[in-house]
Amino acid sequence: MPIFKSDLEPGGYYWARRFGEDELQIVQISTVFGRDLEHLTVAVMSSDQHHALSEFEYRAVVHPPEQ
Repeated sequence: MPIFKSDLEPGGYYWARRFGEDELQIVQISTVFGRDLEHLTVAVMSSDQHHALSEFEYRAVVHPPEQ
């Protein structure tokens, strides 16, 4: 079940699929431009580019490992 954009946590990591692509990837919800929903962007691992939230379908939260 997809996660709605309004439910994304700033700074959180998610498994997501960019629309038009087949593979899932881990992304971070970036606050580089602000913490309000309209300022959040998507940071893709191993890239310095930021993308719009609407470019992705969010599938699952990436939880940190237990210590």
